[in-house]
Amino acid sequence: MPYTCTRSTAFWIFPFLISVSGCSAKPECDSSETRLAVLKTVSDDHSNALGRYAAKNSTAKPSDPSSEVQKSTQQPLYLLGEKIITTSTSADKRTVTCSGSMSVTVGDAKASKEIEFTAQRSSDGKISVSVTPFQF
Repeated sequence: MPYTCTRSTAFWIFPFLISVSGCSAKPECDSSETRLAVLKTVSDDHSNALGRYAAKNSTAKPSDPSSEVQKSTQQPLYLLGEKIITTSTSADKRTVTCSGSMSVTVGDAKASKEIEFTAQRSSDGKISVSVTPFQF
């Protein structure tokens, strides 16, 4: 009679669950969650140097400032580059320092700059980012 394994499914799934849950502790520089947090942080900072530079160099000036179309063409549109790299990771693996490129379009002007930021995962699993101010 062949020997059959009588261990429960939970026994086999438990190591998998432990390994998967351990992966969520470390934030990733290039995850969609981190990318969205960086874009939100930069776009919410209306005085950031990259957006101001593009707005100053835009030749598309609104003829009617109250026009919704004109307002939308003057709003900065931020975009992160395809490649974002991890430059360092903290000892506890909860904070990563990242580098990549970001561009902004305001009207007909476009500006690009290297961006550096840190991403940290809190104990409740949420990502927070801190962006190094743009220097020109």
